[in-house]
Amino acid sequence: MRIFTALKVSEVHAHLWAEVLVWADLRGVSSHGVMRIPAYANQIRLGEYNPAPDIRIAELGATALLDADLGPGPVAMGAAMDEAIALAKRYRVGWCVARNITHPGAIGYFAAAAAKAGFAGIAMCASQPMMAYYGTRVPAVSTNPLAIAVPGGEHAPLMLDMSTAEVAMGKIMNARATGRPIPVNWGLDAQGQATTDPNKVAVLRPMSGPKGSGLSLMIECLTSVFAGNPLIEPVLRTGRPLKGRPMNGLALAVDPAAFGAVETFRANVDALAAEVAVLPRADGVERIFLPGERGDAILAEREANGIPLPQKLVQDLNGLAAELSVEALKP
Repeated sequence: MRIFTALKVSEVHAHLWAEVLVWADLRGVSSHGVMRIPAYANQIRLGEYNPAPDIRIAELGATALLDADLGPGPVAMGAAMDEAIALAKRYRVGWCVARNITHPGAIGYFAAAAAKAGFAGIAMCASQPMMAYYGTRVPAVSTNPLAIAVPGGEHAPLMLDMSTAEVAMGKIMNARATGRPIPVNWGLDAQGQATTDPNKVAVLRPMSGPKGSGLSLMIECLTSVFAGNPLIEPVLRTGRPLKGRPMNGLALAVDPAAFGAVETFRANVDALAAEVAVLPRADGVERIFLPGERGDAILAEREANGIPLPQKLVQDLNGLAAELSVEALKP
């Protein structure tokens, strides 16, 4: 948080930004955790991220359009989900499209926020081409993260948090930082060939072939095209990336009470989770995890014992802290 405030981010925005990063690390999603801070700091310095955005929201019924003014992505998506929840309290459903955001961090945080408030939540975002469309070998679509969360009763909220690529770019970045090879199906090199070297990855591969790239294209429609801020078509047409790093997002909240008693909905979510959890297990499987349960288990362990960080990351963060005259991390 102190690194962000040293870069002229307000304390309120810096706190939320840091919270989203730590939330990811606590759930084992290190690709979207504090390892991102040096890159975020560099993007603020380059003028690609606006540390003091003028975020504006225009409402029309149960829908809203938010312009984030290239502010911190977690702040923008947090505002978009807050708006979606506020609309859902009035109309039973709230749909907020966000344009001109920056990297939002772990998208699941925002869907989980809706579930925590008692709503079903959906969050997604779009960026410039970085993944191959099925049948191609060049960047054509984004990895378009997507998260869906629903509240339970006794059971914790169920939450799916995924990318339309085989893996998010953050995992490639994490492999580069740790010097580890990657599975052969994660990405292609500059010649369009599969590679296990994360430093040679030029384009990511879509999950499940045409399903992943097709889903990605439709998320671009629901976010960027709805927002009047297309990100894919201009790059494909001109062959040039858009200036800066603009992204778009969507936050959706739905009130279960629109369809019946909330207690019945929550009980049915619990019952569904219970039945799936006791299904016959395949050979070698010790436990069947419902969406979000693996992260919940890591969260419980890390809240008790702390978050492990690679030594190189600690060194990088402390180097950045020294540049900004901020107190270093303790070893």
